[in-house]
Amino acid sequence: MSQLKCFLAVAREGNFTRAAKLCNLSQPSLSYQISKLEEELGESLFVRKPKGVELSDAGRLLLDGAHRIKEEQDRILSSFRAREELKSGEIRFGIIPTIAPYLLPPLLRGFCRDYPQVRLTIRESQTSKLVKEVVDGELEFAVVSDIAAPLLKKYSLHLNKLFHEDLILAVPTGHPSTVTDLANIESLEAGELILLSEGNCLRDQTVQACQREDRASALECEQLPTLLSMVEAGLGVAIVPEMAVNPGQSHGISFRHFKNPRPRRMIGLLKKRGGKLSLAAQEFVRRLNNDNIG
Repeated sequence: MSQLKCFLAVAREGNFTRAAKLCNLSQPSLSYQISKLEEELGESLFVRKPKGVELSDAGRLLLDGAHRIKEEQDRILSSFRAREELKSGEIRFGIIPTIAPYLLPPLLRGFCRDYPQVRLTIRESQTSKLVKEVVDGELEFAVVSDIAAPLLKKYSLHLNKLFHEDLILAVPTGHPSTVTDLANIESLEAGELILLSEGNCLRDQTVQACQREDRASALECEQLPTLLSMVEAGLGVAIVPEMAVNPGQSHGISFRHFKNPRPRRMIGLLKKRGGKLSLAAQEFVRRLNNDNIG
């Protein structure tokens, strides 16, 4: 590309000295670039004259194509500068349903306001499906909860911790557990637990926190808002992530932290090991980290 730039400068100026100044090169350096281009093409591009140079037949043949190549180069460089300034680009990422409705709205509000030209494609799904889509390259990254190390190793994935979050107890208002400030996880009856369906990591985390075998609950559902509605209706209790707590919208539910050691979940960023995020994705993740420090 530098050779074509030098060629176009000489063709425009008709003089090596002026062309060298235009390209911020010494005249010997510019002459070397032209000589290398002529050597590669096998023909002289300029006819040397006492007061400058003129294009040869081969030079005129090259000129039109050189202009098109230079224009395309400028277009490509401009598009990359726009991406660097986040004036364009796309982010394709996934997120699990027990995080998406609570974490995304405030984050997206600020990001979309500041970078309206960046297109966002969001896939909300269970962890197992998001893992596959990250592996297949359909998603740049995914925001998920804990994933077993063997699975990460198997697919050459990296899970970078973003933050930890307490899991808390949601009970109907007036439930016996509300008489104390802290809930006792050992006192929970298996039959009163409402669980998310199989495949949801929160189900696995609930079973692990209760230290009991995973067996069918009296009530199971697909979505966390549905689960909370069941608790509010007095149909049972549930272990939920702290970010799901919205006192203004949960009049019939009481939330209690557990006694130590409190059950927690890790929220992390899943991507291919060694993979580099796009500039837009890097800014998105930076804001995600900043919004959840502490």
